[in-house]
Amino acid sequence: MTEARCSVRGAHIREETTTYTQEIAGHLAVVTDVPVLACPQCGEQYFTPETVDRLQLLIASGAREGRPHRTIEVPVFTFSQM
Repeated sequence: MTEARCSVRGAHIREETTTYTQEIAGHLAVVTDVPVLACPQCGEQYFTPETVDRLQLLIASGAREGRPHRTIEVPVFTFSQM
C-alpha cells in the first residue's frame, strides 16, 4: 500500500483500478482495469507517469490497428440540452 496522501482531502490514497475514457477524432476509446491511486474520501484519482504513458501507447496503437478487445455502444448527450 502506498504512503501517498490525497492533495484534496489529505487521506491516504489506495491502489485501485478504474475505467479510462478518451475521445480521439470523434471516437471514444475505453480502457478497462487501469491501475490508479484513489482517495477513499473524495474519489480523486491519480495516475502514475508510467500508467499515463502506457495508456497513450495503448490507445494510439489501438486506433491505428483498429482491433479493440471488445466494442460497446455509447449514448451521447449534450449538456446544454437540459
